[in-house]
Amino acid sequence: MQENHLHEHPHDHEHPHDHDHPHDHDHPHDLGQVQALLEYMLDHNGHHAAELGDVAHRLSHAGLDEAAGILTQGVEAFKKGNEHLAQALELLKGGRS
Repeated sequence: MQENHLHEHPHDHEHPHDHDHPHDHDHPHDLGQVQALLEYMLDHNGHHAAELGDVAHRLSHAGLDEAAGILTQGVEAFKKGNEHLAQALELLKGGRS
């Protein structure tokens, strides 16, 4: 029988943001709103990348190295996407000065 907890050391998961945020498709014309959205998404996505990295760590400790490796690749892709968001945000900020 497999245990639910995969290894001994604790992992605190403070997750202060709400996952029930709306995903509407309005197109804000106020660049301040666009900037605020990008800033929020970068922070939000950063929390998720960290959590997924922790899951990969747990999988590795459970001996599920292949799954851990695939998830780690996903986390790296996630981080690369966040880098693109950050670049867009910097361009937006530069165009608004």
